[in-house]
Amino acid sequence: MARTPQEVFEHHVAAIGAGDADAIAADYAEDAVLITPEQVVRGRDGIRQLLTVLLGELPDAAWDIPTRVFEDDVLFIEWTAVAEKARVLDGVDTFVIRDGEIRLQTVRMTLERLD
Repeated sequence: MARTPQEVFEHHVAAIGAGDADAIAADYAEDAVLITPEQVVRGRDGIRQLLTVLLGELPDAAWDIPTRVFEDDVLFIEWTAVAEKARVLDGVDTFVIRDGEIRLQTVRMTLERLD
């Protein structure tokens, strides 16, 4: 049986906290789409590359997700991440999770460098 959207997201949060881009990417469908204001990334490998860059900007960050709203297979979150040399205080994502995988994600955030 496929994981529920909540189970997928809990794994996703744990993998992000561990800084494990491969485990994060494993939550996505092979043909998943991730949309940011700057680009559209298609496929698990492209998403892994994007996440590797983000995790590199925020190593060992303290992540907080104060808003989590699930509605069937859609999840809306607001989040922050604070690392030694960078932070995001305005992260907003939407996920579509079907059949135990993330199919679509939108991300809006402002990365602030602190050095």
